[in-house]
Amino acid sequence: MNRLPLTLTSALFGFVSLAWIIAPSVSLAKTSANAEGRGQETVSDPRPFNQGTDLFIAQFDNYPDSDDVHSQAAVGSFLSHADFEGMNTLAVAGAYGRQPGNAKWKYINSNELFELAFGEENVRWVDAHADRAFAANVIRDKAKPVLEAGGKVWVMEAGQSDVTADWLAALIADGVANTQTNVIVVQHSIWNIKQTTASDLDYVKEHAHYVKIEDGNHAGNGTPDYQESSTEYMASIFDASNPNTFAQSLWLKAKEITDACSYKGGPIPGGGIDFSDTAEAMWIFALDEKLPIVQTFLDAFVLNTPTR
Repeated sequence: MNRLPLTLTSALFGFVSLAWIIAPSVSLAKTSANAEGRGQETVSDPRPFNQGTDLFIAQFDNYPDSDDVHSQAAVGSFLSHADFEGMNTLAVAGAYGRQPGNAKWKYINSNELFELAFGEENVRWVDAHADRAFAANVIRDKAKPVLEAGGKVWVMEAGQSDVTADWLAALIADGVANTQTNVIVVQHSIWNIKQTTASDLDYVKEHAHYVKIEDGNHAGNGTPDYQESSTEYMASIFDASNPNTFAQSLWLKAKEITDACSYKGGPIPGGGIDFSDTAEAMWIFALDEKLPIVQTFLDAFVLNTPTR
């Protein structure tokens, strides 16, 4: 394992204050060119994310693969860092599409991890698996004041766009008129696109700024490579010398959940690590080039000494 030690500093990320604004790091023209799926995708880069005005929504399908659970631990880890303190966020469980049509696939309940990573249910996270209509209204109510004030809503679409279509429709029904420019939906996975209900995908592409980046499940395409089969990474997280006990607790809960789930694909069942969906969040915050591999991410947000 090639360890690449990092310390999260203003020099590394270019943060100038707590209310930092992240500058774009890549052009979208390249990443959108190979996108598949129905509807239209924009090629303009909508970044930077503005911590003072914008909302970050992390949506997870949890259906059927377990990498979503590792991604929840990863997102909870970076959001707990001092440089993200006070940021407006919301997480969504059960943001899936057509998967229930396959009887072999099972939904993974990771609500205990959501509580640990994000906080109070229906305030900091919402369960769309339990009640999709209710969840759509919670997301609408969270996003509406941001959009009406001229801010942007950034969606880490670590799943399908069916739930996104629901809350977009609810916003538009409530008179919000700027979703096409100010709701940015970031998708990395062709598989996620293909599992989205076609009419919902079309609706999201029509009524939001839809961004398709390269697939985080594959290395060497410009997105971070957050998959490793080596057991050394998880071992380093759980080591008693890890000073970040909060992040450690998230990953311990993630392991508990994935050990119990029936999905056996990918590196996780063998003790590896896979938080590939987090590539979308790293793109949103322009950290994709600065934290390109598992070790750089862990050093920054999981094995670091907390400052708050």
